[in-house]
Amino acid sequence: MDKTFHYLSGLPRSGNTVVSSLLNQNPDVHSSALSPVCGYLWNLHNTSLNEENALRNPDKSGTNFIFSNLLNNYYSNINKPIIFDREKGWGIPGNLSLIKTYFTKEPKIVYTVRPVVEILASFINIGTDWLDRRMLNHNWTYKTYLSANDNRCDYIMRPYGEMDQAFLALNEIIKKENKDVFHIVEYSDLLSKPQETMDGIYKFIGIESFKHNFNKIIKLETDNDVALGMPADLHKVRPQLNKTSPKPEDILSDYVLSKYSNLEFWRK
Repeated sequence: MDKTFHYLSGLPRSGNTVVSSLLNQNPDVHSSALSPVCGYLWNLHNTSLNEENALRNPDKSGTNFIFSNLLNNYYSNINKPIIFDREKGWGIPGNLSLIKTYFTKEPKIVYTVRPVVEILASFINIGTDWLDRRMLNHNWTYKTYLSANDNRCDYIMRPYGEMDQAFLALNEIIKKENKDVFHIVEYSDLLSKPQETMDGIYKFIGIESFKHNFNKIIKLETDNDVALGMPADLHKVRPQLNKTSPKPEDILSDYVLSKYSNLEFWRK
């Protein structure tokens, strides 16, 4: 079966898993759990730049064949014509370059977004023990003049962290050469006009729309977050699509709200 591959990426806590679960309602579509393919490609590519025999051999056709068939091999057991590989880092410049080098010159990346303060509030709301452990493991220097939650938010927004990397991807979105590469899905649109939002995704990838059931959402893909020391319900999907998140101002301090509000530069 010929397969067409697309990519599902986005900011954390922005509805990425919900979009994936909805895509899996479509019998022609497979949307993966958080996938290792991006990491595999990155690591293999870097190894090829340093491995002695790879450097010694001027014929790169074998290496290029391995890389270009990575998606086909990984999804060889999936018998559906359209596959979304889901990884938050696909839009990062280095990874986007590898897609264009080895997979396709014209990729289609669906990218979910949400206001930063809502993301921070969502992280705090799901529990903070795992965040505290990560901060300890990363030797995070606590600012004693700030509250625990303020420190947690600063940690989430730290340089080279997950949010910072996601912002690198967002910077790619606004570049003229990538205007047909990315399709932004706003979390608020997903909640307020879900079918229209899903129709936009189908139009972006060039296939017929599918009527979704937003009152019976089932998460088929499995993300074992506990294995990484994260909350078991980090990627839990509710069966009905509705807004239950608390308001950021009910959770976050004025310090965090002032510092991290209005960072949605992709809207400008």
